[in-house]
Amino acid sequence: ETSRRARDRIMGVIAPVKPTGGAIGIATVVAFAGAAACTQFLSLNMPFGGKLPDTVTNPEWAKATAEKMKSWEREGAGPITLNPIKGGK
Repeated sequence: ETSRRARDRIMGVIAPVKPTGGAIGIATVVAFAGAAACTQFLSLNMPFGGKLPDTVTNPEWAKATAEKMKSWEREGAGPITLNPIKGGK
């Protein structure tokens, strides 16, 4: 009986919302906005300490990585044949 009274008290405070398309859309937008706010707060403020690694903050590292990627030789196979049984070109 007490749990039923507690449940009724809680349900009296929180109005039930019917799962219409608009309610689902609003809830989705609110959830994404909350996640984005948390991500921005955690990544910009660093509340748990630490610092960004040099690979993120050092522009020389980014240039060296870009040069390394450009200098690698590309590997690839020959042209693809649409009908391998026929053998075409």
